Amino acid sequence: MDNLYKQQSLIFKYILYVVAVAFIVFFLPKGGKFKYEFQKGKPWQFENLYAPFDFSIQKTDAEIAKEKQIIENNQLPYYSYDEGIVEKVRESFDDEFESQWGNTELTRNQKSRLKYFAQVILDSVYAKGILQNNGKQVQRNFIYLVKGNEASKVRVSDFLKVSEINNLVSAILDDNNFSAFEKEIQALFFDIIEPNVSFDNNLTQKARAEALSKLSYTRGTVDQGRLIIAKGEVVEAENLKILESLKSEYESELWTANNYYFILIGYTVLVALVLIMLFLFLKKYRRTVYENNVKVTFIFFNILLMVFVTTMVIKYNDQLVFVVPLCILPLILKTFFDARLGLFVHVLTILILGFVVPNSFEYIFLQIITGIVTILTVSELYKRANLFVSVGQITLIYIIGYLAFHTIHEGDLSDIEWYTLGLFLLNGMITLFVQPLIYIYEKVFGLVSDVSLLELSDTNSKLLKELSNKAPGTFHHSLQVANLAEAAA
Repeated sequence: MDNLYKQQSLIFKYILYVVAVAFIVFFLPKGGKFKYEFQKGKPWQFENLYAPFDFSIQKTDAEIAKEKQIIENNQLPYYSYDEGIVEKVRESFDDEFESQWGNTELTRNQKSRLKYFAQVILDSVYAKGILQNNGKQVQRNFIYLVKGNEASKVRVSDFLKVSEINNLVSAILDDNNFSAFEKEIQALFFDIIEPNVSFDNNLTQKARAEALSKLSYTRGTVDQGRLIIAKGEVVEAENLKILESLKSEYESELWTANNYYFILIGYTVLVALVLIMLFLFLKKYRRTVYENNVKVTFIFFNILLMVFVTTMVIKYNDQLVFVVPLCILPLILKTFFDARLGLFVHVLTILILGFVVPNSFEYIFLQIITGIVTILTVSELYKRANLFVSVGQITLIYIIGYLAFHTIHEGDLSDIEWYTLGLFLLNGMITLFVQPLIYIYEKVFGLVSDVSLLELSDTNSKLLKELSNKAPGTFHHSLQVANLAEAAA
């Protein structure tokens, strides 16, 4: 029992280690990894690659988006012809006509002829129908008009507008010598005419969905044994598309029930190696940190937090990966411990995230460089101006690095994705929240950062820093004594 009590600190580290490995592996992407690394514009560094199996060439997101846009541009809207409104208008016409001309001096023959021509006008008005709002919302020259169970393609300009009814009335009555009744007939139609052709959103969306469902996401196939790319050949254009299709097909085929556990074991071993390096570093070079379980837990907590946030962002939208402010990790660790430990933990975290992120080489390079810049530039973090300058430098390195990679891939600075540059700026803005986060950590974990130490005099800072390393439990009491002494002075 005494031995168990003496070894409780070591047992806690074992448990923390196992939990951390399990947590990270759980959030890693459930898929295999393509065994070749390639980049656009770079030579193929491996032996000649032949197709290991038959697979389809996938269209790029830009090609698919373009084809979808073409389909939507060519998709005509559907409008429904309402027969019920027409019957209602006809009934109203009969009632209004009899009410208006039932007791006039017109002969039966004249009244019959006048009613006949008025009905001719009514039939002309509803031959195709009247569009709601005079068709102002129609953005096409043609539409599909649905009458009953049939849809026919009609020109929008063929529909009669409400403002044109008066002209139609005048023309027909003039041709038949009834122009004297023009204003009465116009007033009659003004009262009873209703639009009967309306936009059918449900049918339009169904037709759109059906058209999009016929869109092919692949173009052509690659037969097994075909040469995909030769050694030294530049990865670009068609070769790049074929390689990306092979990579996607390979990774989806690899993750099956038969080799699920083998891949899982592989991920576990790699993550375990990364974290064991952290323990070995702490044990050899940061003994005081290693022996303090609170500090070890604090370091692991921050690693797991960054892995968790990054994997969640990637699952939501991998294009937002650069929004995650990973430079907060070395900032915090340098503030609570030292620069060397902060950079070491930052690099190990980036290695773990290399399993998750797209374009892993580009991502790892940018994050390591910005981590180094973070360690080199940040000083006196409690001064807000210094923090703004440091975050500005970090953001600038992100942008410069991205533009350099873009130049390598595209050959020039055309077609820059301004959206990605905006993500770097957003990353910098989020990084500014590191200062309140440090104070939160001080309260939660009971640690004291350089921010608190630098707020004291240089003499007290050195003394308290030594006390924090030698006797962490008495540090807060020493800090209170120093603050009281300084206040009294």
